[in-house]
Amino acid sequence: MQGKMVEKDELLAMLTEIYDQLEELENVLESNLSGLRQDWYYEQSEKLEVCESRLEAIEEDMTVIKSEADNIEDAKRSAGMKLELGF
Repeated sequence: MQGKMVEKDELLAMLTEIYDQLEELENVLESNLSGLRQDWYYEQSEKLEVCESRLEAIEEDMTVIKSEADNIEDAKRSAGMKLELGF
């Protein structure tokens, strides 16, 4: 009987040690994953900011191009009207 109690105690001690190691591993993994999540979030934020800057630049260029096209169209209309009035 004494032998079985010792084996049970040894087994219980081993399981307790495994449990403690698993808890420690869980804490380390959580810490590492949290750091990775923060790094990934920061990288994605930077990429989005770059995209935002490019998009704003393209929108500004398109505004300038549209404005120039409107000015050319207005100039054509007024030139056409002058010709019509001349006849």
